[in-house]
Amino acid sequence: MTIEEFQQELSQIVTQFQRADYDARHLLLDLSEKIQKLKEQIPESVPANLKSEWKSICSEVDAVQPAFKSHRKTSILFDRQGMGLPGVQTAKALITRIVALSKLINRLTA
Repeated sequence: MTIEEFQQELSQIVTQFQRADYDARHLLLDLSEKIQKLKEQIPESVPANLKSEWKSICSEVDAVQPAFKSHRKTSILFDRQGMGLPGVQTAKALITRIVALSKLINRLTA
């Protein structure tokens, strides 16, 4: 995959993040398959620091997956402590990191 193709895929995910108007936890889980699909497809031409950030993001997305796909509430994002606030903050932080990485990669392709 070229850097342009990777950026295009990442931009599509970011666009979906920006258009959505529902709970960040559900949004992240909805798009996690697309994120995981891109996990190993980051091009060699991407700088090492951005590659490590992407791998870190993907690892965290993997970590928040529900134990049972059919039961989203089994994800650590839906903890009962703090009425779900820690899970919402975690999801928003991951989404913010993905958006920031997309912007950095976009600068490389410009």
